[in-house]
Amino acid sequence: MFTHSTRRWLAGLGVAGAFVAASATPAFAADDPFEVVAQDMLVAADHTGFAYVYATPTEPEKPHQFGRTTLDMDFSGIADFAVLEQPGEGWGWACETSGQTVHCETEFAEYDGPWLGIQVTGKHQATPGQKGELKFAVTSGGRTVKTSSTVTVAEGVDLQTEPEVNVGGAPGSRIGMPAVVHNGGETTSRGATLVLHTDYLSQYVGDFSNCRTTDMAGALCTFDEELAPGKTYRLSEELPFQVHEDARTGATLRGAGAWWTNDDWELVSRDWPQDGKPGNGSKLRLVEQTGAKSLAPQTDLDEQNNFTEISVRVTGDNPADLSAKGATGSGKVGDVVRVSPSFTNLGPALLEYQDGPLFRVSVPQGTTAVEVSGDCQPYISDDKWDPWNGNWGEPGAREYGCVASETPKGVHYPYEFALRIDEVIPGVTSPVAARLAGDPNKKNDHATIVVNPTDAGGDMGNGGDGGGDGDGGTLPITGESTALVAGIGGLLLAAGVGGYVVARRRRTRFVA
Repeated sequence: MFTHSTRRWLAGLGVAGAFVAASATPAFAADDPFEVVAQDMLVAADHTGFAYVYATPTEPEKPHQFGRTTLDMDFSGIADFAVLEQPGEGWGWACETSGQTVHCETEFAEYDGPWLGIQVTGKHQATPGQKGELKFAVTSGGRTVKTSSTVTVAEGVDLQTEPEVNVGGAPGSRIGMPAVVHNGGETTSRGATLVLHTDYLSQYVGDFSNCRTTDMAGALCTFDEELAPGKTYRLSEELPFQVHEDARTGATLRGAGAWWTNDDWELVSRDWPQDGKPGNGSKLRLVEQTGAKSLAPQTDLDEQNNFTEISVRVTGDNPADLSAKGATGSGKVGDVVRVSPSFTNLGPALLEYQDGPLFRVSVPQGTTAVEVSGDCQPYISDDKWDPWNGNWGEPGAREYGCVASETPKGVHYPYEFALRIDEVIPGVTSPVAARLAGDPNKKNDHATIVVNPTDAGGDMGNGGDGGGDGDGGTLPITGESTALVAGIGGLLLAAGVGGYVVARRRRTRFVA
């Protein structure tokens, strides 16, 4: 199972099956206002597969507005060997089953569109090789578009791996990434595929002939060795990754890995980016790990035991010095003044994405926060901080905690607040602070917001050098590593990972 930290940043993507793959071929005619995409599935007897069906507009410049929408499903083509589980539940659809068809209805807000998770369970007597079509028809705005998903019965192979891998290295250094796989089922697995995706600050640099780098996956390796039931295998060599020279000492760079049967991966890879070339070196192999402690057996193929959380801890001596800057505002009772407290990364390291309350803002006495940066939520304590279910941008609190996207050296990161003046208190101040473990200069971490300053300049208590006007650079259009989020998101989406989605709050910011 995933650790608590992983569950926080891989949140709620629907119920999963181990035999799920995304062969998403859109169906639409040239004049259709939208297309319907349905994923193919592999299922095993007595186990559940998971896939998505969704619709998207075909004209991005003038997108179709779905509004009142119906979805009809015909499962007669799979009824001999599989069962379509109750669809719509938890997805906002109202569904009714009649015979071997299901009719669902819902209403979408502007720019929203149809999206539904589908679960199919193989019957006890299902035989590998059986297949059939699950048919879909989406109707919106008087137009109906149809498509289908192929459901195939496969042998049940339960690949398992360690839930966590923890490695570390200094900026610029190479580290070895271990990986093991255990066949917890009763059927020999004919090969396996390993997909590892890490933060761009720790990238695969190997040259194995059966591995390649991709934009969506740090390393993708295919193996043709047979994995016997009950046996555990390790890589013949650890996969080499390199820590970026700008990585911050003390940072933990997150990633994920997944083991697939080769048949599952063949289906998934139809829609996976095919960039990257195999290396020119020797072949990476799977070697039986004799005498190894077996992983906890999980015979239920729906258990997510083939995924690994990867943590790369950056060591060495490469800190990030954050310098806080306050703000001033003036007005009379009833006025709304805008202030933008901020921090600047003085380097030398890049500040990686921060999902905790990195920057704290207290609201001055006599004022009310009526507009709040979307990077901030009301702050009570670190223990009560929730980066996924927090009330981002909620007005009216007395103190706020704020997250930060990736911030290179020299970049200025502002948080905009609108304060309504309820009472004029000349020179009233409130603190702001940047809090980062390992910051080498605590003297410039604090500053103040001043409302109706009594002197001409208004002492904001700025945090030393670099905390001025932020001329050293503006925040790039980034959040947490785009490739990391997209890669793991695609990885887990294709797998239908139960209860998990990459929902880490990412922000695109434009700073004038």
